[in-house]
Amino acid sequence: MSHEDPTQPSTQRGAISNPEDHAGSPGGSSNSPSLSNQLADMAENRLAPAWLERTGRSSWAFLGIAGAAILIVLALTWMRAIVVPLVLSAFLAVVFAPMVDWLEARKVPRSIGAVLVIVMIAAVFAVTAWVVSYGITQRSDELSSALDDAQSQIQDLADKFNLNNILDEMRNDGDSAGTFLSGGVGAAVTGTLSWLIGLVSGLILGIMLLYYLLKDGHGFASAMVRRSSPTATAQAQRIQDKATASIRSYFLGRSILAVAQGAAVALLLWPMGVPLPIAAGLVNVVGAYVPYLGAWVGGAFAVVMGLAGGGLSLALWSLFVVLFVNLVLENVLEPKVMGSTMDLPPIVVLLATVAGGLMAGLVGLVLASPLVSIMIVVYREAKQSGFFSPAGVRRPPS
Repeated sequence: MSHEDPTQPSTQRGAISNPEDHAGSPGGSSNSPSLSNQLADMAENRLAPAWLERTGRSSWAFLGIAGAAILIVLALTWMRAIVVPLVLSAFLAVVFAPMVDWLEARKVPRSIGAVLVIVMIAAVFAVTAWVVSYGITQRSDELSSALDDAQSQIQDLADKFNLNNILDEMRNDGDSAGTFLSGGVGAAVTGTLSWLIGLVSGLILGIMLLYYLLKDGHGFASAMVRRSSPTATAQAQRIQDKATASIRSYFLGRSILAVAQGAAVALLLWPMGVPLPIAAGLVNVVGAYVPYLGAWVGGAFAVVMGLAGGGLSLALWSLFVVLFVNLVLENVLEPKVMGSTMDLPPIVVLLATVAGGLMAGLVGLVLASPLVSIMIVVYREAKQSGFFSPAGVRRPPS
């Protein structure tokens, strides 16, 4: 029987005296370190610097968010026939809901109040369209003679500055374009009909959605908010209230700018002798609700009226007046007014409007700023609730 020297290390003695060192090893073998010891060694001896790990996590998070955003944009683009009327109807319902509430307080049923609001909105666009068509039809003779005079003036300028070659090239290009278009009349008619069908379908769907949102939207939103826990319900109610205030503030600021723009155009065109200056101002008021693009619509009508009233020179002065008013208001006053009403920096309003127009066209121009304001509201609420805090850390709601 052999005896071990107690002073010498022994595998068996080490295994007995330090069981945790081999608790995770298969079969209790002393030659294989346990998984917990491996993880502990990796934690103590980092394989990469802390900043590199944080950068890696942030990069993967960014890629995930960007991928999700791309998928959402593609889905919305695919469903734009439904999404565009729904979004516009929702924004209009938020803006005009107080009017329906006011009518309801005076014993008018919400269904009738919603119909009256829709009729009022339609009447504004109908009156604007009538003013434009009336101004053009009543001045058709003057426009025809003014166009002939303008053509003669342009020819005289071309003779004076030796620009006949340029005019000949423009005429040839116009003839070529006319030949090309005449060859594709069928395709053009088909495309126009498809566009008109889509426009009419979108208008009908938008009117129906607007009616139901004005009639039942408030109750529907309240019911959706109350389905969560008390804390989540309070937070959702705050987000809803702030989002509603942002949308209404946006349209309030837009209305102030529209009235100022229309009044300035009418007051400047009137002493110049431009026909129907008030009508030109009204067209600019309606067009001001579409940033940048509305200026071209209002400017075109002012130019036509100037051409009918005083020829090419008055038309050019009318164009200058409209562009000057729009440039001053949309690039100087608009960011400040919209920023103050929505509590956003002016540069954010300007960049959001431009980016929205590039990404979503007409709808993006109109709704980009309030959408950015709503996203900021949601972010602040999520940050305040601890959504971006480390796991297990939550801030108490305010």
